[in-house]
Amino acid sequence: MADKDPMFDLEDCEDVDLEKNKTTAEAFVRAKGTKRLRGGGNQAGSPVADPQPKSWHETAWGKVTIGLLIGGLLILAKFLLG
Repeated sequence: MADKDPMFDLEDCEDVDLEKNKTTAEAFVRAKGTKRLRGGGNQAGSPVADPQPKSWHETAWGKVTIGLLIGGLLILAKFLLG
């Protein structure tokens, strides 16, 4: 799943500032007529990173659990308050 195109394709831009970008593409920037292009901490050709693991509330089971808790609280509130 490697990208074949560069991460940025800039044309006729001025004062571009690129910092701390990563891409799996071999080429990082394709620029034309760009004035004062700055960059730092950029990396091209990096391997595909594994996504961050989801927190418990972002998983399907976490969403179901939160929904059941909220539903239970609403039913309890309706029962107690009439």
